[in-house]
Amino acid sequence: MSAFEIAVIIPNYQRGESLLRACRSVLEQSCKATEVVVVDDASTTDLLSIRENLESSGINWLRMPENSGPAAARNAGVAATSSPWVAFLDSDDWWKEEKLASQVGWHQENPESRISQVTEEWVRNGKPIHKPSHWEPGEGDLFADSVERCSIGPSCVMLHRSLWEIVGGFDPRYRVCEDYALWLEIARQERVGKVPGEALVVKEGGRSDQLSRITPAMDRYRVAALLELLERDELNEEQRRLAENGLVEKCRVLEKGARKRNELERAERYRQIAESVSVEGESSRISRSIEEAWAEIVGPGALR
Repeated sequence: MSAFEIAVIIPNYQRGESLLRACRSVLEQSCKATEVVVVDDASTTDLLSIRENLESSGINWLRMPENSGPAAARNAGVAATSSPWVAFLDSDDWWKEEKLASQVGWHQENPESRISQVTEEWVRNGKPIHKPSHWEPGEGDLFADSVERCSIGPSCVMLHRSLWEIVGGFDPRYRVCEDYALWLEIARQERVGKVPGEALVVKEGGRSDQLSRITPAMDRYRVAALLELLERDELNEEQRRLAENGLVEKCRVLEKGARKRNELERAERYRQIAESVSVEGESSRISRSIEEAWAEIVGPGALR
């Protein structure tokens, strides 16, 4: 295989026209992908004509046996491919035609790097919207950024399969924030490259079917991810400080929201979770906090 054979993985659930737009943007790349796989996450809408359209264009279609979320769908797509490099594209985003070529060029100039991202622009209802400066992608050591927020755009990233295998892919338990958990794990051990220049990904916001809009209190998942990272005890001293501070901050936000809704028991749980990281030598407290955090995620009203 050549050094830059690339597999593109597109998870999809219930989307039709936006999926076609995403796939067209892959097929129109100036640097052609070696493999393109749409992973349909057990959609219940009729996508047969769209599937036939895409398969006639050389795109592979993989259907999940049951709805399992974007993490499991992306993992299945990677497992079904063999190219040394992997790129992801969400089915409501699309690429400009130089996206892959720009990343290939960057990695040719930076052969030691196993992961890079490009810049994205945001649109809503077909019109550009302002992107806050703190959402601009960074480069290098992104662990601090990754604690605060999702520091890498899934549709912006390209990574080498060897790095994917080391980190183990997306954690399918995370029905949302699966990318947050993965970028945390990558950023603690790998520097992230950034391709300079114009935005090469268009990210559509404001859709009613986006998980970020229909999932309440998403920091619950980020708290679980930070707790599990702390429990594994693989962070250096500075990384641990950043993770602990980020965890406490997110717990305070969740506690404040719970108190505002008069959910006092839930508020107290988040206060106790925040306290669990401040007691040195008591890893059992973090383990109990992980159990409490996941109880919040899979409890009544949560996305299962």
